[in-house]
Formats: sequence, C-alpha cells, structure tokens
Amino acid sequence: MSSIEYLIKPIDPLGHYFEVDLIIWQPQALQKVQMPAWIPGSYMIRDFSRQIVSIHAYEINAKQHLISPLIIDSLDSNTWQIHTTHKPILVRTKVYAFDQSVRNAYLDQFRGFYNHSTLCLQAVGFTDQPCLVHIEKCSWIHHWSLITSMEAKSIDKNGFGTYFVNSYDELIDHPVSLGQFQSILWKSYGINHLMVIQGASDSIDADQLTKDLKAITQSHIAFFEPKTHLAPFKQYIFHVNVSANGYGGLEHRNSTALLCKRSDLPYKNLVLDKKSYEDFLGLCSHEYFHAWNVKSIKPKAFQPYQLQQRNHTSLLWLFEGFTSYYDDLQLLRSNTITLDSYLERLSKTINQVLSTTGRLKQSVSKSSFDAWTKYYVMDENTPNAVVSYYSKGSLIALALDLYIRQFTQNQQSLDDVMRALWQKHGSLDASKPAEGISESGFKDVVLGAIGEAFKSTWNQFEKRFIHGTEDLPLKELFTSHGYALKEIPLSSSESVLQNLGIRSTSHEGFVKVTHVLDQGTAHQAGLCAGDLILSIQRERVSPNNLNSLLDRYKNHAIQMTVFRQDLLHECLIEKNDKGFSKLQITAT
Repeated sequence: MSSIEYLIKPIDPLGHYFEVDLIIWQPQALQKVQMPAWIPGSYMIRDFSRQIVSIHAYEINAKQHLISPLIIDSLDSNTWQIHTTHKPILVRTKVYAFDQSVRNAYLDQFRGFYNHSTLCLQAVGFTDQPCLVHIEKCSWIHHWSLITSMEAKSIDKNGFGTYFVNSYDELIDHPVSLGQFQSILWKSYGINHLMVIQGASDSIDADQLTKDLKAITQSHIAFFEPKTHLAPFKQYIFHVNVSANGYGGLEHRNSTALLCKRSDLPYKNLVLDKKSYEDFLGLCSHEYFHAWNVKSIKPKAFQPYQLQQRNHTSLLWLFEGFTSYYDDLQLLRSNTITLDSYLERLSKTINQVLSTTGRLKQSVSKSSFDAWTKYYVMDENTPNAVVSYYSKGSLIALALDLYIRQFTQNQQSLDDVMRALWQKHGSLDASKPAEGISESGFKDVVLGAIGEAFKSTWNQFEKRFIHGTEDLPLKELFTSHGYALKEIPLSSSESVLQNLGIRSTSHEGFVKVTHVLDQGTAHQAGLCAGDLILSIQRERVSPNNLNSLLDRYKNHAIQMTVFRQDLLHECLIEKNDKGFSKLQITAT
C-alpha cells in the first residue's frame, strides 16, 4: 500500500471547484503539508495556495472513514501543520479552478484541466514516496473522458480511476485534461504519441496534423539519438486548449500543455492560415524539445526543485534560448516549413531583439537569473531594461552554431554540442536522472565536443555575448556562410512610428501608451506609459487613425495632447526624419 494517496473530485463545474483529499497513512506527530509556490517551467512565484478556499484535517480509519477532526495551524501562506496521534489522516481542500493558462487549473461545465501542483498538497517528509491518485468520475460528467500520462492502475474505459506515480515530483509532471476531445494518435519510432484538442470551432484536419507532427517528433528523437532512436519517455501527450487569442506552452517529462488560437489549427474544408499554423507547429516543436532540454538535462539548481522558493539559475538562455533556436530549425529539417519561411521567422527574431535597448543593458545570463522578478514580471519599462533569454538566447545558439561551423570548416556544428550535452547530462530513464549541469558547466561540454583549440573562441564568445551585452556579429557570420543580412527600408509611416518610439493599445476608444522606448521622440517630449493620446495638431486621435496622422505630419514638429491621470497635458514632438530599416536574411 502506498503511504500517500490523493482523491480528486471535480465537484462543482458552475462554481469552478475541485475537492482534493490527501491521505497520509503514517503521519508524523506534527505533520506539515505544503502547496507549491510555483510550477517548474514557469519561473514566477504564483502562490497556488491562494486558490484554496477551505482546508480541514481528520483522523481516519483503514476504510478512510472520518473519525474525528484534527487541529490544523497555518505556518505561512503555503504551509500548514496538523497535530496527529500517528494514526492515518485525511487533509481535505476545496480549490477554486478558473484559470485558462497552461500553468494552473480550470473547471466549468464544458471542460476541465489541471496541474497537480495547483491542486495537490505535498506531505512534507513524504515527497519521495510513491503515491496513488484516484480521480473520481462525478455523475454530472458521465460523458467525459480523462487524459493523462500517469501510469494507470485501475481505470474505466473513459480514463477515470486510480493512477500511480513514484513521487510528488513525478506527480506534478503529469497534467490532466477532462472533457470531450478531438484526438489524433501516431507512432514515432515505435513510441505512441497522442494529441487531444478542446475548444476547436470545427473538425480538425487530422491527416495534416498527423503528418506534420510525426515528422517533427521523429526529427527530434533522431536528433538526440541518431543511432538508437530512443526517447526519455515511453509515450507522449500534447494537451491542447484552443481559445480566441491564447498562446503558450508548458513542458512536462512526457507531455505538454498547449494554448493556441482557433486560427492556428488546420481544419477540414477550410482555408489554412499558413503563418498561424506554422506558429502552432513551432510551439509543439519547442515544448517537445524540452523533454530532452530542461526536463532531462537540467541545471544543478533544479535538482531537486525547491517548490517553496525561487530557484535561480543563470542558464535559461541555454534551456529556453537554445530550445527556441531548435524549435524552428527542426521544422525546417522535418520539411514542415520551407527554407523561405524559416529565414522569415529567423529574420523576425533578429528584428525583435534589435528593437529594444534592454539588450544593451542586461546580459542573457543576468536575465536568466533575474527571470523571477523581471522577465516574468514585466512592466512599462521592460523593453528598456530587460533582454529576452528566449529571443536573444536563440540568436546566441545561431551565432555559436555558425562560429563552430566556420571553425571546423563545416565538419561540426552546434548539433554535436547538444548531443554531447545530452550524453553527459541527460538520461533515457527519468527514474535515474543524470547529474545536472553547473552554472559554468556548458564550457566543458562545448570544448569536449569541439576540442580545446576552440577555447579562445568560446571564452571571447561567452564574455561578449552571454555575460556581456554586445550585439552578435550576425551580418559577418551570415556572409561567411553564403547568406546576407540585408537592410530593408521601412515604409514612411513605419519609420515615423519607430521614430516616435511608443507601444500602444486601444482603450475605450483612445490610444493608450503602454511603453515609451528609450531615446525616441516620445521619450524626449515627455510622453509616459498610461497616457491617453487625444489629438495630434488639434485633430482627434483614434486607434484607427494614429498611423495616418503621424505619417501626414512626418515632416513637421507636432503638438500632441494627452490625458495623464485625467489631467490634460500638451507635448511637443520634435521633427525627426531619420529612416529605419528591418533586417532580412537572403541567400547570396
């Protein structure tokens, strides 16, 4: 018998509540239970305990009947202590679940989804113990199915029943989807893969999805294990929630939770939005690559995860940035996108990184370390102060790839480094993880794969681009590999907007400034985030005419009127006819 058991009930879809029982068969005298403060893969303190609306503890007998209530004390916002007599106890929580994100829990009358880190308390002192997880099928969901990658022990035809995990760490790596699904199933090198989709507006083109996803997943497996074609999982599940305008993903050891727009998917007999579909394939590719790079290969700082506090590492540029480089590259290699599409997507990333001055103030290693308080807690100054370890990290991978190819005369590439990283710090058996990589350990992997002669190049590369804030010499690198990074002039209206240097959104019919970029004419004129732009040259501004008005007065200084905190202000935007361009990769 497992010393820890959970009983999970979706009790109230209209109120969005789960009821969760934690059973500890041999508790300590003062037994602590805790709710995680964050979920691995999303580096921000989220305090999931805030969703607990009630918590009670009881002594129980062998048949799990409640015998008597127990005293339960709050020690902090995430931790409780229960006074026991060493007899079995049950801790019952009622948890609110109405978050559509991939990180949390959701329940209504149409679908359910949850991560166990958002529902299930951990029993302190027993987190390394095997657990039984019972998921109850309530009467109102008789037509629903349950999808999860947990090991089934005793389940019905719809997936409800009892599952087994080896530890709490494993438990929180298996999300659960509830409801009715469109699904596709395929094998990649003999490994079962399943995608379940909820929220789509029409019938999915299963043939298109199956063909593309099989090509992508086979490309990943063969990338890390070109000889054996083995993977660090025996099955893999893509949980897909489709919404009006969502986008995102969260990686797990043998599954991923994805959020996408309805226009991202291919439908039978409907015109395909090619770019949106490529974005979706890129998201699938990114999270799937994580099964190797961050779920198996880990920073030492994540071994084990400390779920009550921030876990800092300066290596997210490697785990997220390099994954971002390979997600699109693997689409190209699997022939699911064309070379032209790949170069367009890569050009877009380059322009995104170069569009903000945060890249000149913060290194990717510092961005990684400070992700908890900066990248994941963005504000109006983020573009001026923070660099994305995703985007610039992907360009660092690109540049390192080109440096290695140049240095070895195309005999080696970053692929060799990633496979060496996998062999040294990865494991095909999740129950026997390899030692995590130290904060300075990537250098040893690079030199081990490419050779000591590369040491001087690597040292300068690391100093300038990883720990430093220099822009990568992409033009020179592309030229040496038969490509050009050309400057394409922006249109007149685009240049005017670039000169102004603001980001904005529509707000109750007004243009609301969300960001003011360093050294733009808006910054120099004193415009602030939160300002509502009322007029330009006494003519009313709306979300529909801002660009045309700026273009009309591009050769003049302009008088701009704004509301700030409901007070009227005037700003003089000086004339600036500087032209701007964007970069585009082309073959020479």
